[in-house]
Amino acid sequence: MSAFYVASRASIPARSAMWRDLRDGYDYHITSTWIDEAGEGETACNTELWQRIENEIRISDGLILYAEPDDFPLKGALVEVGMALGMGKRVMIVAPKVHLEDKSLRPLGSWAMHPLVTFHQTVPQAVASFERIAA
Repeated sequence: MSAFYVASRASIPARSAMWRDLRDGYDYHITSTWIDEAGEGETACNTELWQRIENEIRISDGLILYAEPDDFPLKGALVEVGMALGMGKRVMIVAPKVHLEDKSLRPLGSWAMHPLVTFHQTVPQAVASFERIAA
């Protein structure tokens, strides 16, 4: 089973709940611990959080970025993506209903054309892609 880091808008409670449901209900190996402390004031120390995030990305096979149209602008999730790409990790983007401009890929950005980045329709499809790569 592949281990993957998940990145999305932490300030939207439905996102962390979605990741917890996938981890708990489908037994996905999600390395992200932020999903258990995404509420306002739940993280004791942001410095420690970012050190933990870096380690969680490092031990993962890759990263799944999830975004919906109302999730922009993304902030920390883009830093997490940059960390993953900097470590040579695959990044799977799931962005249902997000319209991307032709050349710039706004609102994501041209980084999404990096050779380690692929787009998927759903999170389960992205996970299946990780599994195929790991096999």
